[in-house]
Amino acid sequence: MPSALVTGGTDGIGKQVARGLASSGHRVIVVGRDFEKGRRAEGELREASGNADVTFIQGDLSLVRGAARLAEEVAALEPSLHYLVHGAGFVRGRYVLTDEGVESNFAVNYVGRFALTKCLLPLLHASGRVGASSRIVVLGGAAQRGRILFEDPNQTKGFGLIRAIAQFCQANDVFTMELARRLSESGDGARVSITCLKVGVVKTGIRREFPTWMKVLVPLVMDPFFANTPVKVASCALELLLGAPYEGVTGRHFLMIKRFKPVTANAMTRDPKTGRRLWELSERIVASASATHPRPRATVHAARSTPSPVPSASGGLEGG
Repeated sequence: MPSALVTGGTDGIGKQVARGLASSGHRVIVVGRDFEKGRRAEGELREASGNADVTFIQGDLSLVRGAARLAEEVAALEPSLHYLVHGAGFVRGRYVLTDEGVESNFAVNYVGRFALTKCLLPLLHASGRVGASSRIVVLGGAAQRGRILFEDPNQTKGFGLIRAIAQFCQANDVFTMELARRLSESGDGARVSITCLKVGVVKTGIRREFPTWMKVLVPLVMDPFFANTPVKVASCALELLLGAPYEGVTGRHFLMIKRFKPVTANAMTRDPKTGRRLWELSERIVASASATHPRPRATVHAARSTPSPVPSASGGLEGG
């Protein structure tokens, strides 16, 4: 039975992706920060899909050491991994550094994804084969032509939320192309593929930490014209994960605002020099976090036991 890992899988878009994968007969691991919420989601997904092979793992993907620990727990639970969905994310309207010294929006929406992907690549590679590649789908924001602040990714000289959003959206876009390029050059491009689904306005609990002006502007101005439901967006992600037309498609970007469509990356995003520069920056951040904050030995808390009855599903925070 193919296996999948969905970060941010306890709520919002990620939860709907997990439900679709479980309903298709896959073993599914969902990741979120809140233990009680995660256990409820595990039970709800099992009941809704009729699939008992849904497991929750608590994890904090704002931290590099959290990503590394999660990868160890996944490897302890699963001998293979065919699908990886990066759904964990939030938009925080204030300046906060993580315990590892990374600006929190950049940490959750990009750095944690980079670190987790690198840790899980051996498992994905071992599970994929020509004609049936392991697939990675990155759920990112719809912003395009953003700027990566290579010299000051933490915005220490002055935080701006729009800059933060533009940065992590661009980082996800460039990462998608750079990883595909590196896999191709190593001869592994037919075994592991990666695509990015750039998502517009979606009504989920991701809005919880919006600044006041966004909490007012988005529902009044953007929702009536552009808002999608988590179910609709998840259906596009599932097509990229499971659809036969997307076998072997890698390093590509797709946009979901009013409708699902492929988009052509701009020259800056396609530039291999930018890709290498982002990769080097990401590795420096990961190395610094690992050296300063070594992680404790992993202990697997997840179990494939049948949970007790749970209440009905709640709202929609993608970050879990």
